[in-house]
Amino acid sequence: MLIFVSTSCKTTEEIAAKADVVLAAAGKPLVGRVDRTEKGAPTCKNYGISATHTDGVILLALADVPVGIDVERADRKVPDSMRSVYNWTAYEAKRKMTGEGISLADVRKGGDYTDGVRFHSFLEGKVVAVAGGDDDVVAAWV
Repeated sequence: MLIFVSTSCKTTEEIAAKADVVLAAAGKPLVGRVDRTEKGAPTCKNYGISATHTDGVILLALADVPVGIDVERADRKVPDSMRSVYNWTAYEAKRKMTGEGISLADVRKGGDYTDGVRFHSFLEGKVVAVAGGDDDVVAAWV
């Protein structure tokens, strides 16, 4: 799984174009054109793809299997039913991975969504959750 991080890109398409430069240099398939599902989730031909952004940072996850990624400020207030920002980001990442999107009923119900989700704390003051994807993780700033 490849995770690209940028503080200069503003859109999924923009970070995907920068990711393509890195992928080309590594001899990997390119992201190429980013399309959208009817719910607005990004899709592309060569990868499972997911994107997220908050407070001037955008992340793009690419994998050979479905993947979901979410980033939130560590001090973000989340609904009491979700208990913590860790659980919230896990929930969002899992829902992005499956393409289901956020469900108000799920949020009201709450629960523990952290099982099977990887958390990476490589962004100061932010919590990143990755659901699905491949076992090996490589991150690159673009």
